This record gives sequence, C-alpha cells and structure tokens, in this order.
Amino acid sequence: MSRSLEDRVLALAGVVQAAALVNDVAQSGVTDERFLTSTLGSIIKTDSVNVPDVFGGIGGLSCGLRRLAALLGADNNPDDLPVLRYTLGLMQLQGKVMRKRKLAGRLEHGVQRAKQQIQHFGTVHTNVLAGLADTYLHTAGTIQPRLMISGNPTQLQNPRVVNLVRSLLLGGLRAAVLWKQCGGSRWALLFMRASLLRETQRLLRQSAGRYA
Repeated sequence: MSRSLEDRVLALAGVVQAAALVNDVAQSGVTDERFLTSTLGSIIKTDSVNVPDVFGGIGGLSCGLRRLAALLGADNNPDDLPVLRYTLGLMQLQGKVMRKRKLAGRLEHGVQRAKQQIQHFGTVHTNVLAGLADTYLHTAGTIQPRLMISGNPTQLQNPRVVNLVRSLLLGGLRAAVLWKQCGGSRWALLFMRASLLRETQRLLRQSAGRYA
C-alpha cells in the first residue's frame, strides 16, 4: 500500500468518518446511508490496489474529510469532542488487536464471513450488521479498557443501533489499520498537523460535488 501523504489523510479520514457516524447513530439512531455504506463496505475490501478504492472513491470519504478538517483546524467545537475521542480510541485499539495473533485471526475470519454475507444480503442488511457487530465484540470489544460510547440511552438500548455502532467501530478499526499501513503514527498527528490539514482541504475540494 502506498505511503503518500494523500493516502495517509484518506485513511485518517476513514477513521474520523467512522467515529462521526458512530456519534450520529448513538445520538439519533440514524446517519447518512451513503457514508455508512462506504465505511461498512471498506471492511471487506482487503485486496484493493489503492486507498481511495477501499472507500469507493474519494467521494465516499467526504464526511470524514469535512470532520477531519474541523478537528485539525484552529476552531474548537465541543460537538467534535466525542468524534475525537472515538478516533483516538480506534487508533489505540488497532495496535492492541493486531499485536494479539488470536484476535487478529478472529478478525480475519469475521471479515471473510462478512464478504459472503454482503454478497448475499447487501451491505446494511440486518444479518450483515449482526455479523460485523459480533466480529467487533469478540476482537476489539475484548480489549480493556473498552471504548465507551456515549449517546441517547434509548437509542443505545436498541439492538439494531448497538449492532450498527459496533459495525461502524469495526469500519473505523479497518481504517485505523490502513492508516498504520500507510505510515501513519501518533507522531504524525503531533508534528504534521499543518501538512495533514492542507492535504485534507485539498482532498475536500477534490471530493466536492461527488456526494452532493
């Protein structure tokens, strides 16, 4: 996989997009299905030749690029705090999961099962979400301390919402692995913030209109 700045930003936007969608679903039970499909579809694209293809093109990351630009920018919006927390949490989780061979094996098995289910049912079918949620629960969900999701208690008691949240977290985990593969690191976030922001803004302009 390429290690260009563009690819790193796209992978990072994938993590942020998953985090933003998790926050939407936890608060209201719904989110934009276009970006939901891009994030969940990325889980099974393990043989893509480039990063944009993982998400169905740069347009599939418009939401993540917008939210990433906000996180990297100078303005501090309290509404972005949960998204930032989930993003950083997913980055920590990917390292912990991938260092445990047994969990990495479970993750690979779950992704292969998801490929078969998605081909049969479609990306957002109830059976697919249940399978993806189960994979997350038995891999990253076993890591302590667990990544805690805050939101509307009524929504978070709904089994479909719980499955959707866990499925999106698995999508975020996929993007976090991709970020690492593209050369992303905690140091890059600390010392390349200006470069990451400029590239994010460029890609955001490039994606404009693709998901208008």
